[in-house]
Amino acid sequence: MEDQFVMVEVKAYLTEDEKIAKGSELAEHVSKIEILTEEKADKAKHYKTLIDGHNLEAIGLSISLKNGYEMRQVECKMVKNYAQRSIDFVVVSTGELVQTRPFGAGDDQIGIFDQGAESIDRRKAKITKLGG
Repeated sequence: MEDQFVMVEVKAYLTEDEKIAKGSELAEHVSKIEILTEEKADKAKHYKTLIDGHNLEAIGLSISLKNGYEMRQVECKMVKNYAQRSIDFVVVSTGELVQTRPFGAGDDQIGIFDQGAESIDRRKAKITKLGG
């Protein structure tokens, strides 16, 4: 009968050099695990920020759709209404009156550059009362 050679898994005790080599390899893997874990956390934070941003946008759009309107900044002209003692806000592009508020402190003061018909009439009335 001829000799046959086969591979068999057996317990093999490590030499000191093998222990040192395996210890270095273990340290390298632990270090890589720490680095990858930190990178994963950073990426998770980054993606959480992206997801949160999209959630906020989606919520805003949902509210606009539900309400049928949204608040926007539009250019308005402030018009002092001395007769009503109020200030009207009129959209420049459409002429629509969008807001009225009562005069606050100093709002009824006529400025040097106020050239509206009402302010001219008020100045004339003051001059007449003063005897001018």
